[in-house]
Amino acid sequence: SLATALSRNASSSRTLFAKGSVGVLPDIAYALALCRGDANATACGSCVTTAFQSAQQLCAFDKDATVYYDGCYLRFSNQNFIASTTNNGDPIILMNSQNVSSPVRAFDAAVAVLLNATSDYAAANSSRFATGEEGFDARSDPTIYGLTQCTPDMSSADCRSCLGSIISAMPQSLSGSKGGRIIGMRCNFRYEVY
Repeated sequence: SLATALSRNASSSRTLFAKGSVGVLPDIAYALALCRGDANATACGSCVTTAFQSAQQLCAFDKDATVYYDGCYLRFSNQNFIASTTNNGDPIILMNSQNVSSPVRAFDAAVAVLLNATSDYAAANSSRFATGEEGFDARSDPTIYGLTQCTPDMSSADCRSCLGSIISAMPQSLSGSKGGRIIGMRCNFRYEVY
């Protein structure tokens, strides 16, 4: 029931986001789904539906599951995690396996500038989504592309704070990588050289 409702609600939402619950205590399920801010409604609905199916197959009998895809992410639980918009959970870190050939410090600094600028825009935008580009090294990595996103139910300040906290983890986790992402339940970012 919740899978059907969230898929429909996320794909029909202007912000491609939905959360909800079904049941009564002690048998209640809470869920949240967020699609990339530049996805279309059809792709969003399909991604959320597939995420629910994958969670039910891969995490059968689990009361708490999270699925991350490029186009969306989904979490469901028997715990009311949707009540707080400031709990980002335990973010996961994914990195591009290729390293930059340019000076690492300069590349990392350019990524930080890009992600902080797109974070400012995402926090100020009602969709809580932003993309951007940063020119870099004309010979090796001419452009860095970035994406930042928060769940649209977050306040502007909470969104910016959430993104700031995961961006601050970037130098330790993704330094010198040509691309990477940190995905939390409430906010995420990605950067790549393509």
